[in-house]
Amino acid sequence: MKLTLVLFNVVAAVALVLLENFAAAAHRTHAYSVYRELQIEKVLVERPDFDVELRLRTVAAGGTYSSTIGWIGAGICLANAIAIGSSRKGPNS
Repeated sequence: MKLTLVLFNVVAAVALVLLENFAAAAHRTHAYSVYRELQIEKVLVERPDFDVELRLRTVAAGGTYSSTIGWIGAGICLANAIAIGSSRKGPNS
């Protein structure tokens, strides 16, 4: 039972890291598609002193919120796995 809990926490940590990568990639893709749509529809006035694409990518800190949450969650899962694995007493141990 203890091994199952440790493995579940490790798998959950890996899943959180993968999900944060997907979320950050989705943010970048969405920012670029909005930029391209604004260009195509000719509603964007681009100036040499202001990079609209960069500004759109940095909205919401460029997706770093989901990255931070994912890494913190993964760290918590790994700490939980270590705590379970190093405990002397446990379920069915």
